[in-house]
Amino acid sequence: MSRGAWVNLAKLLCVAGLLWLVLANVGWHDAWTVHRGEEATTTYGKIEGPWDETVVRFLPDGAEEALLLRTGPQDDGSRVEVTAGFLTYVRNVDPWLFVLGALCYFVSASFAAFRWWWLLRVNRLDVTPFEAWRFTWIGVFFNNFVPGQTGGDVIKAVYIIKHCKDGNRVAAGVSVLVDRVLGLGSLALLAAVIVLFALDRFADLALGIWAVLAGVLLLGCVAFSRRLRRGVGLDALMKRLPLSQFLKKIDQAIFFYRGHTLGIAAWMVAGMASHVLSVLSVALIGKAMTLGMPTFEYFVLVPIINIVSAVPLGPNGWGVGEAMFGHLFATYGAAYVAAAADPAQVMYTRGVALSLLYRVHLTLWSLLGGVLVLLERERVTKRDVDAELVAQSSAAE
Repeated sequence: MSRGAWVNLAKLLCVAGLLWLVLANVGWHDAWTVHRGEEATTTYGKIEGPWDETVVRFLPDGAEEALLLRTGPQDDGSRVEVTAGFLTYVRNVDPWLFVLGALCYFVSASFAAFRWWWLLRVNRLDVTPFEAWRFTWIGVFFNNFVPGQTGGDVIKAVYIIKHCKDGNRVAAGVSVLVDRVLGLGSLALLAAVIVLFALDRFADLALGIWAVLAGVLLLGCVAFSRRLRRGVGLDALMKRLPLSQFLKKIDQAIFFYRGHTLGIAAWMVAGMASHVLSVLSVALIGKAMTLGMPTFEYFVLVPIINIVSAVPLGPNGWGVGEAMFGHLFATYGAAYVAAAADPAQVMYTRGVALSLLYRVHLTLWSLLGGVLVLLERERVTKRDVDAELVAQSSAAE
């Protein structure tokens, strides 16, 4: 196998191992526990119907008839706790809240497409808003097959380069990178503002969020400031690097946006509205599953999860997202689980269940991009990607 194939295989094995570790710590079984002082007796079975009512219908393993259990303190001084397993959370999803959350994601992704269209428009590239929307959803589709949440950007870049064959091909490709950085900056900016309202609770996370935001701003300053570029020796460095002419073209395409800094800043702020919808999508699906996590917490935790999930390991962030949801829900959501023997374990299971359901929902949405790929007259193939790389390398020489 080629080196690239070995790297992809290693990534897939890493994701498989990560998912195995995540799912191994999930609570899969419904349970009924009776607490008497320091003693606890647990019976496993299946919850029939809602799990979060005062009276829960519970069928113990091996029994033929279900029991009606009144949760909480009992007349004899004991306390009854009913714990839902992974699948029970999924079975009890409120369909209307789920659909509303799904629509929020659709609007958010479509909004991001128009932000990218603006970047193409300022480069005077002949791309309509519908074409930008179409290529964006094609990128979403390929996110499910290329490592990382940014993997589909590579395919999207090749599509837009092929489309702009008579225009500035480098500027077209660079617009995808600039759009991704803008999206990351908007996401970090949203989290940085929200976390100010709960610094005492999220102090550690706030440092990470502000570090990401500072990194994006520093990147922008280096890209657009001639003084900083001279100070760090960026131009001199690029001259000594391989493919220096190609890198210079990319640098010029990025520097072009220096004349549109006001528009860039406006889109970063406007992008927060798009991310509000994307976080709200997760929150509504969480509410549909009755997970007990307050809405405010989602606006702090989800941006962090999305940023970390962009690490190019598995397709669409699989594995990384589940680990982050489980960890952060267990750490910051355990306080919202009443009368549970192990609230962190309960919230860990809920976080992983939400992540998996949400990611399956993203996969279903990505099928829209698959349909657009089938309708595309000039589809991008692996040969096109390789040919584009060869063309750019030749142009650099």
